[in-house]
Amino acid sequence: MGEAEREPDVEISASAEADELVVREPADVTERTTAEPEGDAESSTERHNLPRSTEANTTYRHIRISHRLAARLTDPGPP
Repeated sequence: MGEAEREPDVEISASAEADELVVREPADVTERTTAEPEGDAESSTERHNLPRSTEANTTYRHIRISHRLAARLTDPGPP
């Protein structure tokens, strides 16, 4: 089994939902996914009724956001 095919060593999942979300000012969000000291990381986000780029002074209803972060550590080899 290749490195990317095996199960993650660490996995964190979270979700949030709301009946209503009022966006007064869109957030400026930057996402980076890394595994330290050495490894491979991946993340994914699923949104329901909430676009990736929100608009100012807009109300979004019945939203749900799910996020998953997973990392696999690589074998650094012999010391």
